[in-house]
Amino acid sequence: MTKNVQIGILPVFFTILTLMVAACQSSTSHDADAKTSTDEVVDVAEVMPRFPGCEDMDLPDDAARYRCSVQSLMDYISTGVTYPPEAKAKQTMGEAVVQFIIQKDGSVEFGEVLQDPGDGLGAVAEAQIRRMIRDGIVWRPGYKNGQPVAVRFNLPIKFTLPRDPDTGKVPESH
Repeated sequence: MTKNVQIGILPVFFTILTLMVAACQSSTSHDADAKTSTDEVVDVAEVMPRFPGCEDMDLPDDAARYRCSVQSLMDYISTGVTYPPEAKAKQTMGEAVVQFIIQKDGSVEFGEVLQDPGDGLGAVAEAQIRRMIRDGIVWRPGYKNGQPVAVRFNLPIKFTLPRDPDTGKVPESH
């Protein structure tokens, strides 16, 4: 999924690319049938964690709650983001990938920035995950073999600046 959000007064766009089942999981995967130890972090769970806000909604099924969760995460990550001045000045765009873990209790633990397009964009992506921790956001945990498990996510966040529709260039007054 892709979402474009206008940030602040400046016409700066921040796009979150996320498809929680495929893109947010680590690029490595473990055998889904393997036994999970008490402190193991998995990349794939039978039931993946869900960002809060959709569990008590009158939705038809778990798939709808999951889609709602993805949208809620995208909305949360995109709020309060400002494009770093250096990145704007250099017209730096690209995809930052941040890794974090949803613990068995649903709490968030920051991992690392796996991919940084530079000029402060990776730091902005990291700040959004750290804000989730500061805000005390608690996810619905993932489950494997009927037990809650810690699940590792890789979240790609694409930063783009608006382009002139006629020329395809980033306007000078971005």
